[in-house]
Formats: sequence, structure tokens, C-alpha cells
Amino acid sequence: MSADPQLARLRRALAPPSDPPTPLAGPRPEAPPRPAAVLVLLYPVDGQPRFVLERRPVDLPDHAGQISLPGGGVRADDGSFLGAAQRETYEELGVAPDEYVVWGRLEPVAIQVSNFVVVPFVAYAPRRPAFQPDPREVAEVLEIPLAALVDPRARAEEIWQVRGSARRVAFYRHGEHKIWGATARVLVQISRVLRDLPDPEGALDPGEVLPWPQDS
Repeated sequence: MSADPQLARLRRALAPPSDPPTPLAGPRPEAPPRPAAVLVLLYPVDGQPRFVLERRPVDLPDHAGQISLPGGGVRADDGSFLGAAQRETYEELGVAPDEYVVWGRLEPVAIQVSNFVVVPFVAYAPRRPAFQPDPREVAEVLEIPLAALVDPRARAEEIWQVRGSARRVAFYRHGEHKIWGATARVLVQISRVLRDLPDPEGALDPGEVLPWPQDS
């Protein structure tokens, strides 16, 4: 395990890596949610912690072209949410469960548009994995410094057209990439643990999407 004080703080803040209490509250009261799980995989590069994200191919049925954590829907043979996150991480990136230690679980995140409820887990690998991305599921592997989550310069807001309506969208910026939606809402949970200062008044957390103008 890393002796990095921020990683130690994060590990202490996590829930045990078991399934969350059920039933999970979904984003649509009229339909049961679709269960999914993701993995925040941390590892050191030049002594500094990083985590891995993926850019999805543009031809996928769900979240095409977006930046995401490794993971996906829970199958009956997965046995648990964690089992699904580990299977998907292996299928997408070629990283086997024996290459890392699972530290714990974050709070579930609901995705309105696809009716998923995503359970995020956090794991640590003592060395950088030799990623072998599946091109059917991963167009690009992104290795993000953990410090970016607490860097105010990495946070941004823009007005986007989302499903035909103007929305105020908050996201993390990494080079040309914009990390928003459910992935950002998972990562902001980590940011809250690591940050010592409160957010500026009126600022949105990355992952938040609000109507624009807000009084509409």
C-alpha cells in the first residue's frame, strides 16, 4: 500500500467493498434501475498517484464517445457489483483482479438518461498496469493525475445544448477532454475527501447539469 497521505485519507473514507444496501434508488420511479459498477483504479507513476479513464468509441449504444471509468452493467453471473466492476476492467483494459487491492466503495450514482445506478469501487495497484485496451470498447486510455481532482484549474463550466435544451454543465477538463456526467460525479466524491477548502460559492460540482437560465 502507498504511504501517500492523500491516498491514506481516501482509503479511510471509503465504505467496505461489499454491495450497497438494497434496494438502490433509481433515477426513474416508474421503472427499476439498471445496475452497473465501475472501478477507480489508482496506481503510482513517478511516485505520484494516477487513475485511469477511457474514451468510449463513438459507435457504442450507451454513452458513445464519452469519457468514463472502466465498468458496465451487472450480469447475473458476476455475483456482486464488485464482481461486475472487476470483470469489466479486465475485459476493457486487460487488468486482472490480482494486480490490485480493492480498498472500498463510494456512494452510488444514478444516470437519468439510461436509468442506470452505478456503484463505484476504489482499488490500488502497487505499479502501473500494462494496459491492453479492447478497441471494441476503448478508443483511448487516459491516465489522470489524482492531483487534478483538487486543482481548481481543472474545473470548468459551459452552457451546452443537452437533448435540445440549454444546460449549465460542470466538468473536469483534461487536455482536450471534458469529463462530465456520472464519471465526474464519481470523481467529485474523491475530490471532496482530498480537498481542504470549500468550493467557491455558486460553483457547481463537476458532473452537475442544471437548466439555463436557472430560473427557467
